[in-house]
Amino acid sequence: MSLYARKLVLRNCGRFTSIQSDFGADYRTQTYVSSEALYASLTRGRTWRAPPIVLKRDRYDFAADYDLESYPIWFTPGIFAQHGSYRLPRQAFDTAYFNVVHEAYPTTSKGYTFEHKTGELKKGKRGKHVPTYGTWQGILPDHHLVTWVFGSDEQLLNTFEVGQTFLLGKKRTMMQLIKVGDVAPLREEKGAFMTPFLQMDTRQIGFFQSFEVLATTMRHLIMRGNTKQDGDCWVSEGESIKLALPKFIIPAHLI
Repeated sequence: MSLYARKLVLRNCGRFTSIQSDFGADYRTQTYVSSEALYASLTRGRTWRAPPIVLKRDRYDFAADYDLESYPIWFTPGIFAQHGSYRLPRQAFDTAYFNVVHEAYPTTSKGYTFEHKTGELKKGKRGKHVPTYGTWQGILPDHHLVTWVFGSDEQLLNTFEVGQTFLLGKKRTMMQLIKVGDVAPLREEKGAFMTPFLQMDTRQIGFFQSFEVLATTMRHLIMRGNTKQDGDCWVSEGESIKLALPKFIIPAHLI
């Protein structure tokens, strides 16, 4: 099996929002973009199967919604960085206020509840706990998002060019590709390496001898770390790219 990787740097051309959490009516935003969101955006959704939305069977299954094998690439999570730091300063964020008024359509005066016993969606009065005003946090324009794209088909990685634009985030912010690295071959090697930020779950932490966690969600951790001496990785060392990917991080559709 051959594996290649390429570094990509994008900048947000508008205020970027990716919901982290909602404290009442104060929406906070993430400082990273998940691997799944990057695949959907940077492939322009070309493999999306567009399943019908059925509330009774609502589920999250990215591998079922996208035909990953037909376009076999993947991404490390995209991290907003500034001057070499992976933690944006407070000045990078902006807070806007919103106030929703009652209109005929769309409306905030109605609410919907799903009845599990009958399987019906019922309409009623909007609950008082649902906010109609509050704050909305975003990352100010012209900040850089860093990710690595990797795959076994070198030609697919060559399709990324400086100047291309994509849409990302809750409000579909335009992102412009401002820098691309060389396509670099990766080699299999066993040893201790420093990884970039990866999207993992808690069961995989034992692969590291030390690590740093940037963010946590119910589905994954965003973390980087030093692998143990006997760790199996795909690695590359060079001027244009320094990368170490644990073998277990390689998705099945690339193998």
